[in-house]
Amino acid sequence: MLDRRQFLKIGGATAFATLFGGCEKVQRKLIPFVIPPENHVLGEALWYASVCGQCPAGCGIVVRVSEGRAKKIEGNPLHPVNRGKLCARGQAALQTLYHPERLGAPMKLSGARGSGSYTPVSWEEALSLLLTQLRNVKAEAPASLLMLSEPMRGHAGLVAGRFMKAFGSPHRVAWNPFGADAMLSAHEAVYGVRDLPEHDLANARYLLSFSGDFLETGISPVHYAEAYGRMRGARETIRGKFVHFGPRLSMTAASADLFLPCAPGTEGFVALGIAHVMVRDRLIPQGAAAGRLQEELSAYSPESVEKTTGVHAHDIVAVAEEFARNQPGVAIAGTAAGSVSNGTFQCAAVALLNVLAGNIGKPGGVSFPDRTRAFAKYGAEGSLLAPPAESGYAAVHEAVGRMRAGSFRMAVLSGATNPAFTLPPSLKFGDALSKVPFVVAFASFLDETSSLADLVLPVPTALESWGDDIAPVGHAGAVTLSQPVVEPFRDARSMPDILIAAAKELGGETAKALPWGSFKECLDKAYGGPGGAMEKSLQRGGIFGYAGGSRPAPKAGSPSISRASDPAFDGDPKAFPLALHLYPSVTLYDGRGANLPWLQEMPDPISTAVWRNWVELHPKTAEGLGVGEGDGVTVASPSAKIAAHVVINPGIAPGVAAMPLGQGHIRYGKFANGRGENPFSLLPAGGDASSGIYPLQATRVALVKTKLSTALARSGHPEGQWKVKNMM
Repeated sequence: MLDRRQFLKIGGATAFATLFGGCEKVQRKLIPFVIPPENHVLGEALWYASVCGQCPAGCGIVVRVSEGRAKKIEGNPLHPVNRGKLCARGQAALQTLYHPERLGAPMKLSGARGSGSYTPVSWEEALSLLLTQLRNVKAEAPASLLMLSEPMRGHAGLVAGRFMKAFGSPHRVAWNPFGADAMLSAHEAVYGVRDLPEHDLANARYLLSFSGDFLETGISPVHYAEAYGRMRGARETIRGKFVHFGPRLSMTAASADLFLPCAPGTEGFVALGIAHVMVRDRLIPQGAAAGRLQEELSAYSPESVEKTTGVHAHDIVAVAEEFARNQPGVAIAGTAAGSVSNGTFQCAAVALLNVLAGNIGKPGGVSFPDRTRAFAKYGAEGSLLAPPAESGYAAVHEAVGRMRAGSFRMAVLSGATNPAFTLPPSLKFGDALSKVPFVVAFASFLDETSSLADLVLPVPTALESWGDDIAPVGHAGAVTLSQPVVEPFRDARSMPDILIAAAKELGGETAKALPWGSFKECLDKAYGGPGGAMEKSLQRGGIFGYAGGSRPAPKAGSPSISRASDPAFDGDPKAFPLALHLYPSVTLYDGRGANLPWLQEMPDPISTAVWRNWVELHPKTAEGLGVGEGDGVTVASPSAKIAAHVVINPGIAPGVAAMPLGQGHIRYGKFANGRGENPFSLLPAGGDASSGIYPLQATRVALVKTKLSTALARSGHPEGQWKVKNMM
């Protein structure tokens, strides 16, 4: 093993030595308070503004710090996205910061890949190993470097993008299992803008939601929940009405005035049924459009739509009339509507309702602000700082094939989206990754993905990091700035800092592409630096004055109907009679929150279940299967089988089995491991990857009653989550 003196003598190691010269262990000693540091004032609380990193919504936060410890997290009242509100996942970031299983030193593989057997090593040794591998790949086959991460926004994305381009590799892949690919394609077809719009709920009089669980796990749940509250109660004489269509009574659906269940993958047909009534009865402001669309919509009469969707014709007519006569109104498609094989059609059908209502660019309607104005100076590189909200499924699918073929000599992994957990096991991501000779992971915890690496480099949490972010929705042009709110709790280094230092070591074009001494210097030069605009912006939590205006929707004036298509599900309906509806957990999201006991212990708002997964069934469906509340079942798809407990939900469509995502970890720490099985495993590996849609609603299942050793733990039980045998 290299000692520090030997490391500093290695030729070309000056950049690493400079950046990580303070690689000694984090101090653990009593601090004399004669002249205490700023954040160690006894009895006095300080508040620091930053950005939440628990999901991609990009909410602003303020953190109360007392005597050097973060004590409480709240929403930033000055931030345009969440206006002082914060969800439970954001509150739980404190447990991420002080988690006992956080990595505190670089870890070098000491056993077989995937064994989870690692040995702590010094930063000097770890960075020397990383640099050696990068130099070898750069010299022999630069295009054989793969970077697979979660979507990186702000200047972290700029650093990663420039590094890969200058290195000579085009293989930078971002993975988000809840990407909005279908929405983006639909908006491009209907509005002429490939972006996520602003839905002005606060000023709307009527809201239609098509599997849009915007109050719990949508694109920006806190933003939309706050706006929904204003829609319902901020106007003295107006209380907007809310109608929700979808296969399951979710928390969002339970908040609606009217919930109308429909079969998975049929939400778009409901939307066209509503459009049919609006055009037929001339309830829209565009007379010319009505004549042009009448023939195209003739096949979607309420009666025919009822046969396809299960929604009664008279309900479709009533909703269409109310929506048309109570403008401004807005229609929203959700993740579930877009994650079916026909997701683009479904989102386009919903977008058509906004066009027919004439609410594009108006208060209470839909608009497309230019959110990227803050990064206009970067020109074409602006997309590195504000990437589209895509899943990256097509690119991941291709990368897995390339890994399997031996095209990559080195892989760099980072982010919380954990592809080894969130991709279908039948895709065999782990097996493909094993074909890559050297894998390095940047992570705060060992999980299913980082435990497949040869070298794991610990990174700081969002509460210990410098950075910037631009939220996907909820603002007309705002950049959130993040700063360390406490001194580092572990000896971690940020990925941008390591890439900048590595670029210096590699020299040439790579060094020129990243001309900063550190990531903090990169941010200082972008936003005004210490004592300038950045200091004032950090106090507010960001720069909220960018106003790019609203972009036009060029296709909205001549609406057309996307070609309708039926949803495709894997599995023979006779052998697998139930459609599987997978949805993000309101607490665990895609599984990244499963290692936090606060979130495991938080009851699901509909089932009240905790600490494990379950399957929801309609009472008639359960009766036909001979199962009841709390019974154990085996949920089998053509791809896999998992065990779960039954929850009866009268608000779910018949013939549907619904399961939350997030549980089923096997290598994510003691709080996450063994809490049921992974519902992602039920998904097929195929599908139309070229469409970019990750089809979460893509398979059928069969349920068989099974005796399980565990029981369903629920907060409504007298012993609830505290019953030990229910948790283990």
